[in-house]
Amino acid sequence: MGLSWLKPSAALLLSTALMGAGFPQPDAKRMVGTWVLTDNDNVPFNLILRSDGSSLTVIGKRHPDLGKPQRMTRNQLLETGSWQRWGNGIRSTYPDGWTDTIQIGPAGPVQWSWKPGSSLNGAPSNHGKAVQLNSLEMGWVGAYKLAPTQKEKTAYLAVLTSNGLAFNNIDQVADGSWSLRTNGSVLIKWTSGWRSLLQRPSTGIPSPGQRFAVQHWRPGVSLDAPASANRSGQRL
Repeated sequence: MGLSWLKPSAALLLSTALMGAGFPQPDAKRMVGTWVLTDNDNVPFNLILRSDGSSLTVIGKRHPDLGKPQRMTRNQLLETGSWQRWGNGIRSTYPDGWTDTIQIGPAGPVQWSWKPGSSLNGAPSNHGKAVQLNSLEMGWVGAYKLAPTQKEKTAYLAVLTSNGLAFNNIDQVADGSWSLRTNGSVLIKWTSGWRSLLQRPSTGIPSPGQRFAVQHWRPGVSLDAPASANRSGQRL
């Protein structure tokens, strides 16, 4: 997702220009929220910037493994980091060495990302437009820890991305789709046939650390029937 005004060979020159250019300095508070960026395979992912300085990315790829399906790992679903003001925008860093930045340029917000070991003084490893999401339902985009339907098993991860896809690290085929219900709750339809309903608390969309009720229906069981399992979840 290249930019019409940004050529890879000019990335460093533009970086230098933006750092000293007279573009309006962004209000850090306005940068807080959910953004859409792209990885080095041109796959969209979401970067969530929180007011406490923490950051979280969620991503997933439909049918991510070639050959025999395998469960996805935590690192394939999410990454936690921290962010701070940087240049004409922000910089988010992660333990694995990746760096994502959002800069306010003449055509609006843009993304520059550097892979581990790269110098921030050099050209970015990938770049593209950065889009901030402001709709209410996008508040659900993020990562969740869900109690399994089989009580002897450990909790698993589920992530919701802004393109309507859902991924987990418990199923062999780990993808699905999610949609918002009329009552503000989220229904996930997993490719495995299971359905999961993340119930919206009375206080609104769950905040980090907040727990909420989750209902699950086995494959073939109507959503009009009682849930096959009633469990809990927690937002990460």
